[in-house]
Order: sequence, then structure tokens, then C-alpha cells
Amino acid sequence: MSGTRDVYTFGDDAVAAGRLDLLAHVYEQPTRSLLARWAPARIGLAVDLGCGPGHTTRLLHTVLEPARLVGVERSPAYAALARENVADLPGVEIVEEDVTQPLPVEGADLVFARFLLTHLAAPAAALQVWTRALAPQGRLIVQETARLVSSDPALGRYYELVAELQERHGQALDVGSRLGELAAGSGLVVERAGIRPLVQRPSEMAALHVLNLRSWRHDPEAGDFDDAELDALDEALVAIARGGPAEPVEQDLGELVVAAAP
Repeated sequence: MSGTRDVYTFGDDAVAAGRLDLLAHVYEQPTRSLLARWAPARIGLAVDLGCGPGHTTRLLHTVLEPARLVGVERSPAYAALARENVADLPGVEIVEEDVTQPLPVEGADLVFARFLLTHLAAPAAALQVWTRALAPQGRLIVQETARLVSSDPALGRYYELVAELQERHGQALDVGSRLGELAAGSGLVVERAGIRPLVQRPSEMAALHVLNLRSWRHDPEAGDFDDAELDALDEALVAIARGGPAEPVEQDLGELVVAAAP
């Protein structure tokens, strides 16, 4: 891993923010389903980790109606966007903090993280930090990619490249496949460690991926990737995003529910 600070591989500029707008739409339903099944019935305090520009924060507020909701985001750019995007929601605040450090709140009934562990080099340690913020009957709920594949040449090659880039940063694209193992190995109380299989629309996924590509291709760790190949991949993903022919995308979402320590 280059450096000692975790890197958000997909960036926080305007292009990256636009990608998170699309992501919020694509994954809203699976996240709603997970929360409906496993979130505590009554929530005084909920915490949204790595809240980005506030899409998951708004979703948590809508689905769970907590008395208080805190979004935690390290990026100043995303934290500022989140404050704008949730300004109309009562009882919601955004704090600019590093999620790998002790959280700025405690006694949470729910701590939630989606597609966050994949960007951390020490995911087991992060899980331990997060559970320490739980109230006695609280739950930590995590959703991460466990598998992401396609037989389509452009989509398949994109997944190979982004997995390699994340590996160079000490991260794992498929960290969702190890959530139960990571939690159990850390001595946490696991209530659910399962997989939710999805078949994603190639056009939606390509629209997400081309925005990702335009962010991470400038990452220093991608400096030896072939520019001509990345240009061609960008063009191919745009064509798929516009409705061009493509093979399906299969994705498994890893789901983890951890109870507060007894």
C-alpha cells in the first residue's frame, strides 16, 4: 500500500460525486431490504459511516426515522455536499472524521456502512472500531461487494483492472466475501453473514464504471496502466451505458449484521 492513509480509490471530485448519484439509485432496493430485516425497531441514534454526499444518510432517515442521525465522512468535499443534501432533514448532522479512528459518537442503536470496507486496508480493525460505538442492544450493519463478474469483454476487463488497482492500495474489491470471517476472527457477535445475489443491468453498471474509470485512471498506482487501453475501455463502457449490446453483470452482495458485545 502506498502511504499510511487509506485511499478512497474512486475520488471525490464532481465526476466521482455524479457516480455516487447513480450508485444510490442502483443499490437503494437491496439496502432497503437489508435494513428492513435487520435494523432495530426503534432507533434513537443511527450512524452512517462514509456517508459521501449524503445519499445513504437520506435513505437511513427515510427508512428508519431515527431520532438522531450522524453521517461520518472524511472527505471535506463530500461532507460539504452531504450537509447541503440533508439540510432539510430534522435531527441529521454531518461530521468530518476518519472512520478508522474512534467514532465521534457513542451509544448508537445502529451503525451502517455500505461499500466502505472495500476501501480500507485493515477491515477487521475497522469493524472493531465501529462496534465500540454501539449501544448495548445496537447493531452494526454492513453491505459490501462479494463478487462482481461479467463475460462481457469491456465489463470483465474493467473488473480486472479495478481489482488490481485496489490490491495495490492494500484493498479488496471482493471484501464482502469475507465479512463473516473478518467479524468472527475479531471476536464480534455475528447475527448474519450472508450473500444477496443480484443480476445487474449492464447499462447501469457501465454508467457507474465509466465515471469510476475517469476518476481512478489518474491515481498514481494506475500510472503503468496502458492509456490506449483505458481510452478504448472508456469508449466501450460509454457504448454499453447508452444501451449497446452487453453481457449481464452478476454481483453478490455480502451482508453482515453484528450485535453489540454482551
